[in-house]
Amino acid sequence: MDLSVYHWLLIAAFAGIVIWVFGRKRKARFEDDARIPFEEGKD
Repeated sequence: MDLSVYHWLLIAAFAGIVIWVFGRKRKARFEDDARIPFEEGKD
């Protein structure tokens, strides 16, 4: 399988995004954002 440089860049970008999204620093923010639909009167 002969992948070009662009394929490796896309794979690296995808891996970087996945690591960024699932990083520990953002866990609290995502948990707070997950509660938004259940909160009332916050218009």
